[in-house]
Amino acid sequence: MSAARSGTNGSRWTSRGPSWVIFCVAPASDLTAQYYRPTRASSLLQNSAPDPAVTITGCMDSTVDTSKARQILEERARAAGFDLVGVTSAEPLSEGGERLKKWQEAGMAADMGYMQRPVELLSNPKKLQKSARSVVSLGVSYYPGDHPENQGGGKVARYAWGADYHVVIKERLFRLREDLEEELGVKIKARAFTDAVPLLERSAAQHAGLGFFGRNSCVINGDIGSYFFIADLILDLDLPSNDHGTGTCGQCTRCMDRCPTGAIKAPGVVDARLCISYLTIENRGEIPRELRPLVGDWAFGCDICQEVCPYNKTKATKSRWPEFSAEAGAGPHLEIEEVLGIRTEEEFDRRFAGTPLTRPGRAGLLRNCCVVAGNLKLEKAVPALVGCLREDPSVLVRGHAAWALGEIGGVEARTALQEAAGSETERWILEEIELAQKEAARNASVG
Repeated sequence: MSAARSGTNGSRWTSRGPSWVIFCVAPASDLTAQYYRPTRASSLLQNSAPDPAVTITGCMDSTVDTSKARQILEERARAAGFDLVGVTSAEPLSEGGERLKKWQEAGMAADMGYMQRPVELLSNPKKLQKSARSVVSLGVSYYPGDHPENQGGGKVARYAWGADYHVVIKERLFRLREDLEEELGVKIKARAFTDAVPLLERSAAQHAGLGFFGRNSCVINGDIGSYFFIADLILDLDLPSNDHGTGTCGQCTRCMDRCPTGAIKAPGVVDARLCISYLTIENRGEIPRELRPLVGDWAFGCDICQEVCPYNKTKATKSRWPEFSAEAGAGPHLEIEEVLGIRTEEEFDRRFAGTPLTRPGRAGLLRNCCVVAGNLKLEKAVPALVGCLREDPSVLVRGHAAWALGEIGGVEARTALQEAAGSETERWILEEIELAQKEAARNASVG
């Protein structure tokens, strides 16, 4: 959940079916949330089978007073804990679609094939639900507070500190639907989703007045900043619409200036191929060698472009939902050695089930922790890295472990690399080992 930006000011989710209400959830900020990803509630890509839809029977009564319905919607949504409520018509999101097309054509979607879906599908709610009349956008703060000082762990983006937002928000949406049925005296036929179907939800949020697009491509709200998730309902009911969200970053370019990899290529345009959130979550392969040092100590996602934003420095509102607190999930940091010791999918699921950190899968998260260990020159992680190099079943993990050992250096690291050079059979890993040996030798000569 990050949840969301689509490198082009808008991205994903929703479904079809006459007289359906479609519930969609997506982070409004972190790049991970920016991209549409069929989830299992986990792996970034991993396990990319969509979550099954949940269908609730019933139908919307066309005689409902729409002004009254709008008032009730806002009251019940606020009571359910949502911080932001807005409505827009279900007309095509043409501007967002045009931005998405340019972004796709520029190759900035990296290897995310699902972001190459037809723009006409992603930008038109009626392509997903023929009877769609209104799109309701809801925002809920996930901000858990400042990142505590790192004591040698891998940093986790704030949206992922707590429980899996897909599950948490969907449960509230179901309750909201029930409240609306009771208040309006009608039955609503609904399908609920969590990142399972595509819609430019951030563009819809901007149309619904939730905020404006910042230079970092996040939706920024003038009252609470950008640390919030977006949830959408597509209704076959005409509701009064909000004015489009407006605002400006003024002359501020802090997010563009501070991005370690230079991923923000223009105001509102993020190149996924360079974004740390993509590299550590959506990316299924290796992290390019030239980008590894720039990842720093981020083991899952990245908050830098939000941390430096003046709106968040003064407006960020701590979440009222306990499910998004550090105590409810993995928290702000990962213990590198602990994660590097996970060898099976079963152990990985036991450790991270119910949190967003299952998204990159076991191999992806261990890959990230190898990179963090190397960047921090974490000598205490050498034994765990040696274990990864010698016995991890994943080529991805063994290769990044070799890189990290080269960055850290030392006798134990050099010995392990020498042994692996004689036993490893994968060509890519052998290349990583050779380069790591040279780096370790260089470190030794300097030391």
